[in-house]
Amino acid sequence: MRPLLHLSAAAAAVSLASVASGDLVYGGATETGSRFNPASADTITFMNCFVDATAGNQLSLDSVGVGIRRLLSAGALLAVGVEVYAAPMTYDAAAQTFGAGGAISLGQFELATGTTALTQVVIAAGGGTVLDLQTLSNPGLGGFWVGVRFFGANAANAANGWRVVNAPTVGSSINGFAMYNYGGSGAFTAFYGFGTPPGASPSRFMVDVSGTMVPAPGALALLGLVGAVGSRRRR
Repeated sequence: MRPLLHLSAAAAAVSLASVASGDLVYGGATETGSRFNPASADTITFMNCFVDATAGNQLSLDSVGVGIRRLLSAGALLAVGVEVYAAPMTYDAAAQTFGAGGAISLGQFELATGTTALTQVVIAAGGGTVLDLQTLSNPGLGGFWVGVRFFGANAANAANGWRVVNAPTVGSSINGFAMYNYGGSGAFTAFYGFGTPPGASPSRFMVDVSGTMVPAPGALALLGLVGAVGSRRRR
């Protein structure tokens, strides 16, 4: 277990990875040997996702997949609930800080017991959700958040955790993540990273997003900020 460290604003710059065919707009990353669980059913962990925004500044979600690494405990997988979220991203250019608009739940999923360790991909339908993309921090790119919350009796058990991955092959991201309501704070904080210095180790989570870029009809009022730490386990 390692403490999470704040990433500096200078680390919050991204470049776009290659765009693949089909409707995958973000994802395709390779897994590392780590996973993450914030040890609380009241905490949402958020991964930042950036897509090519030259075709528009809104994203209509078709599906959002998150990879949950599941290890055996006493010879069996522990059943756990996973709630998947999407949220618009905000950016204060003067302070160079990132925030989030109101998180939208894309569904709750019950992961059953079993006898084999695996990375289980939980796929939530977009349901016609349209997100405004944050285009101020990195011109030409549009940012948004994908969130995960564990719930149920085993929510805080690190045998289940969001899989840590390397950089995506489609889209891009900052090598760090955000948390909402860690320790009951009621606050959103970005970014945190693993390693010394922060972000020296992979600090992204497994996310695959399919969707369609659409032009926004106009500037929409951003929702109130939500939004921030726990432990990472390796396997």
